Parts: sequence; C-alpha cells; structure tokens
Amino acid sequence: MRFFRGIKFFILIGMAFDRFVAICRPLHYVVIMSRHQCDLLIVASCAGGFLPSFSPFILAILLYCGPNEIDPYFCDAYPLLKLACMDTSKIGLLVIANSGLMGLVTFVVLLISCAVILYTVKSCFAESRHKALSTCSPHITVVVLFFAPLLFVYIRPATTFLEDKMFTLFYTIIAPMLNPLIYTLRNMEMKNAIKKF
Repeated sequence: MRFFRGIKFFILIGMAFDRFVAICRPLHYVVIMSRHQCDLLIVASCAGGFLPSFSPFILAILLYCGPNEIDPYFCDAYPLLKLACMDTSKIGLLVIANSGLMGLVTFVVLLISCAVILYTVKSCFAESRHKALSTCSPHITVVVLFFAPLLFVYIRPATTFLEDKMFTLFYTIIAPMLNPLIYTLRNMEMKNAIKKF
C-alpha cells in the first residue's frame, strides 16, 4: 500500500512537470517530454515508491503484546504502534518523517508548480489562460483530494483518532475512484453525455 502511494506521489509530480512544460514551454514540449523522458519519469516514480515503504520493515521488528486486532481496514502504521509493548514515540516520529514529511514536501512542490503556471499564464490572452486553467484544474483537484486527508492522518503526533478510518478510506479508495471522472470532465464527449443525462 505504501509502495503504491509513494508511486502516486511521484507520478503526480511527473504530471505537474508535464503540465508545466506544456504550458510554460510549449515550443520545447516535444523535445523535453520525449518518450525517453517519460520512461525515466515512470522509472523514477517506481524507484521513489520504495522510500515510504521502508517504515513497515521497522514496524515488523517491534515486540507486540496484548490484543492483536486493529480497527482500520488496512494495517497502517499508527494502529500498529498501539499494539507494541515498548515506547514507540521515536518510531512515531519516523512515521511522521517518512510518510508525513514526504507527503507535505510533495504537496508543496505541486502547489509551487501550479503557482508558477498561474504566474506564467497571467500575462497571456484570456483564451490561453482559460485553456491553461482547464488543463491544470483537474490535476489540482486530484492533488487536493489525495493530499488533504493524507496530511491530516500523517502530519500529527503518533496517535489514532476516530476520523482516521474515514480519511484513510477517502485517500485510498474514494479519491482514486474519482480520478477518472475528474480527468475526463475535460473531454467534450463526456461533457455532452453529462448534458444529455
């Protein structure tokens, strides 16, 4: 789960880079975003996916005692820390540093990318601005839907709240289910089908 979430972090950054090049450097797009460059972005995303997946190995060597049931629907870090028979405050900081900080840095990089694109199109014609914003708005929506609940869960002390399950469900299931709908709303055929419906 952490591996695929890490891949998604880096794929979203790659998509932001693609949009940046398409909007800010349109004449150089074909050269910069060549097939080789796209392949490198995918390989780098997969390699970067390993970064957040290391902390479960540390959680696996903890000594566990007491009840062996956890409430969330998947085995996340904070519920596992509650089952440990030792002081887990330092490991909780590792989870924040690993998942929380990585998510926060990725979110900030994506926001900076959007800000640069908005600054670039500020001086363009209205039609160009509209086209750029319609290109970026689905990506911004997906980023906010994915990172807002994720940051709530991982940027805080190592405790569990009742809302964690709802937020975890949102960024692991609901947001990915909405991605195809969000990205296809730009498609004219999809807009016409929605209007007919």
